[in-house]
Order: sequence, then C-alpha cells, then structure tokens
Amino acid sequence: MSRLLIISFLAAAVAAFVAERKGRDWISWTLGALIFPFALLILLALPALPKPGITRRCPSCGGIMGEGQARCPSCGADTPIEMHECPGCGKFVSAGTKCPECGSPGR
Repeated sequence: MSRLLIISFLAAAVAAFVAERKGRDWISWTLGALIFPFALLILLALPALPKPGITRRCPSCGGIMGEGQARCPSCGADTPIEMHECPGCGKFVSAGTKCPECGSPGR
C-alpha cells in the first residue's frame, strides 16, 4: 500500500513539472496522475502547446519555435518574420493581407 502511494505522489510531481513545461494545465494533470499514475505516460506522449507571444508553430512541420526565430529548430525551414497566423483558419499569411483560404483580413 505504501509503495502505491509513493508511486502516485512521484507520478503527480513529475506530471506537474512536465505539464508546466509543455504549456498544459498542471493542476489537472497533477490530480490525474495522483489518481491514475499511468496518466503521466499520456502526458509524455502529448505535444507541447505554443505559448501566445512567446512561441508559435512552424508552418512546415508543426514544431514549436520561438516567436522571433526565422528558422525552425526542428526542420530548418525558413519562416519570414512578417508572416502571421490567420484568425479564421489558422494558415500563415503575410501581414496586412487577406487570407487566400478563408478571406479573413490579416492583422
């Protein structure tokens, strides 16, 4: 019984750390891992979420890259800095232009 408690608390602590690093709700993942320690495996398999204003997704591979980076660290693709994500469909468009996919005005 005590081994199970130790494993649950360890899984919860690791889940809190990993969830915070991946941009996910650390409270929910901590409680989930405390009750069901295998939730930690699910969390480890989930991709990181972009943090608004800090990181964004690469339009080529979908990897996480810094907001100011012009080259993706995952695939090496060049991303022009003046590109923005369309609020309507999520495609990357040039700043100040209409989206060719959905017609939403650019930022």
